[in-house]
Amino acid sequence: MEDMRKWYRGSLPASIDALRAARKTLTKAPGGVDSIRRIAHSLRGSASSYGFPSLGESARAVEQSGPEELAICLDRLLSELIRVSAALGPGDLPSILIVEHDAQMCRLLETILSGSDREVVALGSAGEALAVLEDRQFSLIILDLSLPDTDGRNFLMLLRERSATAGVPVIVLSGMAGPQPKTECFALGADAYFEKPLAPEVLKAAVSARLHKSVEHRREARQDVLTGLPNRASFCEAFLRTSALAARKKEPVSLALLDFDLLKRINDHLGHVAGDAALRHAARAFADALRRSDLLARWGGDEFALLLPNTNLLGARFAVEKLFTALSGSPFRTQDGRPVPLSFSAGLVSVPAEASVEKAMASADRFLYLAKTGGRGHMVSEADQMPAQAKKILLAESDDLVAALVAENLSREGFEVVHCRDGGEALRSALAHPCALWILDLKQEAVHGRSLLYDLRTSWRGARVPVLMITSLGADQALARGFELGADDYLVKPFSPYDLMTRVHNLLRK
Repeated sequence: MEDMRKWYRGSLPASIDALRAARKTLTKAPGGVDSIRRIAHSLRGSASSYGFPSLGESARAVEQSGPEELAICLDRLLSELIRVSAALGPGDLPSILIVEHDAQMCRLLETILSGSDREVVALGSAGEALAVLEDRQFSLIILDLSLPDTDGRNFLMLLRERSATAGVPVIVLSGMAGPQPKTECFALGADAYFEKPLAPEVLKAAVSARLHKSVEHRREARQDVLTGLPNRASFCEAFLRTSALAARKKEPVSLALLDFDLLKRINDHLGHVAGDAALRHAARAFADALRRSDLLARWGGDEFALLLPNTNLLGARFAVEKLFTALSGSPFRTQDGRPVPLSFSAGLVSVPAEASVEKAMASADRFLYLAKTGGRGHMVSEADQMPAQAKKILLAESDDLVAALVAENLSREGFEVVHCRDGGEALRSALAHPCALWILDLKQEAVHGRSLLYDLRTSWRGARVPVLMITSLGADQALARGFELGADDYLVKPFSPYDLMTRVHNLLRK
């Protein structure tokens, strides 16, 4: 509910701007009164739903007021709107980047667009803007086409080509009139086009409306629906910004990957509704225990990722200890009041300078696997020097290059690899020696022309061993058949070491 209240507060500046504009023409434009009452009616219906009853009452007073009372009631409504929207914290404020070469116009735009509900940054060139965009994100960009170092249209193209700014709304300002520059800018990705001289109130209203839509779009695209935490995409973006900034400042960064213990039992015995409620409960408990600078995200399934800026490995262990304490001190209860203990395991790493998110997460996943093998409620980091217990993995793969890649990465993680080049050899080896995991190329055939997976699954030794299939692009029917026969996961060639080890560790943790 708090996330929805925050979103609603972020939508109010558009109403404030529209009501202020109508207030100025209240006695001059007859249509202004109708506009005020329509906005008040809309606010009256929504305010109480989002938990702001006093705002709803102020809107009702405006809607029902007579001509003599309208101005007084409108001023009260505006005051209440400003109070409610001002409750947004500094980290919640949307931000506007103005790229405008003319210093006088730049000051005018700052005056028009500034407010307590937003942050405005004004720069005079495309080069300055690009430097700032490397370190932070904006909710909206105001772009003038006349820039000292490039044509604004070229800069607009660059913004749309960069993944970090491809979806950010851009409002173009220009002294060029006529349809040609407008149609070109829209073709290049502009969201709106204003000719100079500007109508300040119209620009302000357009900015407020697009600012709110931008914030809402980013929230939906980067927020996990179940827990309300940032999702994987949001975490990856934050990782890139944090690691780049830490490299420049020579500050440490640590990362933890958390995986809940026995959550599947809750889903199996109490239902997925209870399992979802348990994840939401844990997310709230974790968020309350962390610093504002830390980032907790849902990585996927029952895994959470934790990014710890300016934190060494010792500090990361302390942070995870706080999460253990927070979860144990806030027990989860089902709808009928039954307490259900929750625990998690964690893998911790310090992030090297310029490390990719894939490499850092693969390293954390390795230590998470070691923590899982040690029992529930454990955390393991690179400082613990805990070697993985040697486990045997059967690899059935006829392609020597693929087999070498798989074997090299598995051996590096401490696994013993038994490589078989044909299905008959693989079947004999699997039946003779117990293995923790089978990795099978779908092209492999067993004896008598049947599939290797079928023969393994119908053997007495192979009923419970997890199976990872390796396949090529376009082998959808073979994949479907593999899952029918009991395979647990698959990899499509070509694959990265990160993809391989993530799937291996996930299967062995189950």
